[in-house]
Amino acid sequence: MDETKEELIFARQIEELAKSAYYKTIACYSDFLNLNEQSIFHRMKKELPPVAYSLYGGCDDAERRILCFHGDYDGSGELNGSDFKEAYPIACLEISPSNSRFAESLSHRDYLGAILNLGIDRSKTGDILISGDIAYLYCDPFIADFIAEQLDRIRHTTVKVSHRQTGQEIERNYEMIHANVPSLRLDAVIGAAFHSSRSSMTGLIPGGKVFVNGREILQGSYQIKPGEIVSVRGYGKFRFEEQGTLTKKGRINITIRKYT
Repeated sequence: MDETKEELIFARQIEELAKSAYYKTIACYSDFLNLNEQSIFHRMKKELPPVAYSLYGGCDDAERRILCFHGDYDGSGELNGSDFKEAYPIACLEISPSNSRFAESLSHRDYLGAILNLGIDRSKTGDILISGDIAYLYCDPFIADFIAEQLDRIRHTTVKVSHRQTGQEIERNYEMIHANVPSLRLDAVIGAAFHSSRSSMTGLIPGGKVFVNGREILQGSYQIKPGEIVSVRGYGKFRFEEQGTLTKKGRINITIRKYT
């Protein structure tokens, strides 16, 4: 796959970050990486210095995540980002309506638009989780106070912003889906998650629209495993919760947590 100029620049930045961590034996952190950037990293990591790394975005199922090269860690390979969550440069902001009686129903796009309109670079912000009429924003701590002071309105809703401790569980909006599929192929499970036929979803996978735990997957035959997070551009994100029993016709009962 041919990489764009921006992707090549990003790859060089990641290489320099890994080298800095390795030779200086210090922990080095990237900005928040989107799914494509995480996938680029996974493709190139074998070419990087043998230094341990982890990815974390403020919560275990975050889509946008910061990459840390643990040059101060004895060893290499992937580590669990949650084990180092207190060291990650991530702040969490709670955004709530000043008066819930007059609050609109706000979408992820509404929150993101209002934040970026403050002049914030997208790479400095992570996921926005919505729970009822409250949203939680993960961001770079250096801009957290600025956002808290400047963000006072989203669409027509007056809001207030406060700091929240990172790492705390957030009960975000989701839909539990129980379905049965012929197999645990990625294309079949995606079809069940988004209430579409398997055939209508197959083009998304070779088209580079599907990511599993931040890795781009190009084969519909990929066998999905419980606990994996699947993101489909233009559709949304879900967690494959569990594989259940077989039906009388030999299909597999599955449970999916689809984030809304």
